[in-house]
Formats: sequence, C-alpha cells, structure tokens
Amino acid sequence: MSSHLPPSAPVIFSPSVARAAASAAKDWSYVDSWLLSKYAPLHLKVPSFERNPDTLKAILALAATNEAADDSRQQIADLESATLAKLNNNTTSSSADQAITQDSPSPSTTETYQQAKNSILTSLSTSLTSSGRQSLTTLSSLSQTLSLPPSQAEPLLLASSLLSLSTEINNLEQARQRLDLLNSHIARATASIDKLLVQLRKDPGYSPVAGLAKENLEVQRRIKTLAGQTLPQLRERVANLASVDGRMVTVEQVRRVQEAYLGLSRRKQELDVQLQAFQGLPPDTEQARRELEGLRKELSSLASRRDEVFEGLVEGGLSPEKESGGRG
Repeated sequence: MSSHLPPSAPVIFSPSVARAAASAAKDWSYVDSWLLSKYAPLHLKVPSFERNPDTLKAILALAATNEAADDSRQQIADLESATLAKLNNNTTSSSADQAITQDSPSPSTTETYQQAKNSILTSLSTSLTSSGRQSLTTLSSLSQTLSLPPSQAEPLLLASSLLSLSTEINNLEQARQRLDLLNSHIARATASIDKLLVQLRKDPGYSPVAGLAKENLEVQRRIKTLAGQTLPQLRERVANLASVDGRMVTVEQVRRVQEAYLGLSRRKQELDVQLQAFQGLPPDTEQARRELEGLRKELSSLASRRDEVFEGLVEGGLSPEKESGGRG
C-alpha cells in the first residue's frame, strides 16, 4: 500500500482515509498486472506515466472496456465453436464424406451456418450499449483505415500502427513544407533571372556588334596561323635561351639584369638633359667651337654696349628712375 503513496505523505490515522488508500493501492495493483499482461506478450516494457487519481480512473475505464470487448469476442468464439460442434454432430455421413463436405459444403449446411452467425451477431449487436457499439465501430473503422487484418485488430497493435502513421504523416508534412519553401526560393530566383535577361536583351550595350562572327573567324584563322608558324619558333628560342652556358636562367638573374637596365635608362635620361643645352650646334667639333666663339663675342659686345648706355645716362644726370618718371 505504501508503494503507491508519495514519500512525504503524512501518517494516516483516519479509518476512512486508510480504506480509501487501501482501495487505491488495490486498484493500482490491478492496473499494473493488467498493463503487464498486455505488454509482456509483445515483449514491450510498460511505459512510465504519472500516477494520480485521474490517471487511475482513466486506466480502470480502459481496462473495463477492454475486458468487455474480450468477453464479447470470447462469447462469439464460444458460440461459433458450439455451432460448429452441433453441425458436426448432426452429420451422419462417413469421414470421407465429411472431408468432401468440408471442401465443398452443401447449400443447406452453409445456409444454416450463415443463419446461426447472423443470429449471433444480431444478438451481440442488440446487447451492446451505445458506448460499446461506438467503441466497436471505432475499432472497426480504425483497423480498416490502417489496413490491418481482423486477426491483428488488437488495441495495442491499433495504437502502435496509429502512432506510426501519425509520425509518418508529420514527417511527410515537414518534408512538404521544406519543398514548398525551396520551390518559392526557386520561383523568386527564376523571376529575378528572367527580369535580368529581359533587361540585358533590351540594353544595346550587351548586343553583339555587327560583323562579330566575321572577326571571330578571322581571329581564329590568325591563331591557327601563328600556332603553326610562330609558336614552334618561339618554343625553339625559349629552349635555346634556357640552355645558355648549360644552365637555366633564374628569377634572381632576371631581376639583376632588369635593375642594370633601369640604371642605364636613368643615366641616359640625365645625359639627354645635358645634351639639350647643345641642341642647334653643328655636328662637327671645329664648327661648333667657332660658332661658340662667335656667340661669346656677340655676348661681350652686347655687354659693352649696355655699359656705355648706362654710363651716358649717369653723366647726363638722369637716373633710370627719373628718366622713367619724366617719360611718364
């Protein structure tokens, strides 16, 4: 009794409370044995659940309904067995005739069996309550929906098949949602690509120029010509350059040669700047020297003339400032 009470329950002193606890413990013991009898043949472990009065009441109702259904099936089986035994006892033919009769029953025997079966089913249907009839109809519809044969129309098998079907439906629904989402992404991407394609077709900048095919053919012809003539020569030159002095040219050597070349280029630019002062001179050295002497004499003459003019201005008592002021 104490196994079904919470650990923190107070000590019971009231007789009525003790009787209620004993009754609940008895009901729980019955529920445990009933669940074990249903799960053990299927090699399944009884699932854990919350033990409270509502759960106990629901399981007891389920057990009562299940036992009622079992009793109904047992009654049907007993009646069928009794009917078959009565029919077999009324048969007076030999064992061989009985075997033939079993392979191909006579119309009278088949009719009698069918009438007995219908009467049994009618009596059972009329004796069922409304809830029992509804439960039987539900089990029949569920077994038909799950495509289970009558031999497997057990409540546990039906519940297991229903859970498997619900899980499969849920998985299919999630897969359908993912496919719908992927389809929407593909539709948006397709619409965007179609829009871009229309814009590119309308934009003249993306249209091929006239004569592009002819230019393409010409370029291909030139490439074939160069590949057949120039390319072998270039390969031969590269091979000859690579085999100079019996060694390969390294990147460091190429870098040093490039730096020397750049230094010579800078020196050439400096010399070009210096040579600009001698532009216009004859290429002959003697002629250039004579022309240079003539230019020096002309420069000296102009300097002497400048000095004479300046001295004349000073002797005349006029400074360059006064002269400029008087002229103004």
